[in-house]
Amino acid sequence: MPTYTFITDYRGGTYICQKAADELRAACLLWKEEIRSGAYVPDLNVRAFSKAFDADIDELPPVPLDTLRNVWLFHLLIGDDLLDLHIIQTDMVSIPVETTETITAL
Repeated sequence: MPTYTFITDYRGGTYICQKAADELRAACLLWKEEIRSGAYVPDLNVRAFSKAFDADIDELPPVPLDTLRNVWLFHLLIGDDLLDLHIIQTDMVSIPVETTETITAL
């Protein structure tokens, strides 16, 4: 099952989460439910968000970005504020990393 990474920009803040779903629309609905919980994006009018999402998800769905694979953009107008959502379909395959280098913070 693909994992979708949601990068939300709203009122100067950036919020990131991931959802596993069979397809993009289902992942978006899972993201919406997390947003509706009220703990994900501070100062968001959850009722206005839900109304905007429900109005736009089918009418103006996430748009694939040109020349990029598995990347979409979705805009929601919530009152006078714009919520930008970038969605990236990612694989969650762990790749072991071997290193002998030591990195020292300055």
